[in-house]
Amino acid sequence: MYFKILSIAVGVLMVVKGPVMHLAGRRWPRFAATAAYPEKQPFGAWVAGVGGLIVIAVTWWMQLRQPVAHAWIATLVVTLTLVMLSQMLFNYRRFRAFALKVMKERPGYFVVLNVAAGVLGGVLILLGILVY
Repeated sequence: MYFKILSIAVGVLMVVKGPVMHLAGRRWPRFAATAAYPEKQPFGAWVAGVGGLIVIAVTWWMQLRQPVAHAWIATLVVTLTLVMLSQMLFNYRRFRAFALKVMKERPGYFVVLNVAAGVLGGVLILLGILVY
């Protein structure tokens, strides 16, 4: 049941994120620069980061304790968030600069990232509904 809930929840977030950013248009980079990724690392980044680390740890614990067919896919996707979490927590200035640069100066790359995330999110939703 854990992998079903995890894959559907993460999948929905991945699918919804891109259209929300697209609909926000030019307001999204402003929001990101001021509210989501302000110059000084907010305490909320640590809360989200520690929460993400807890989800990763629980996911691996469930993977090792209660093997579920194809659960490695959800485990891999969740584990890959470590790249972003580590940068957000321990290298915030560079993470913020990269995120804002991609949004403002490389919108095509940003669209490709959102489409790829949406497709992967759709796969996770299908796995959660049909497999787990």
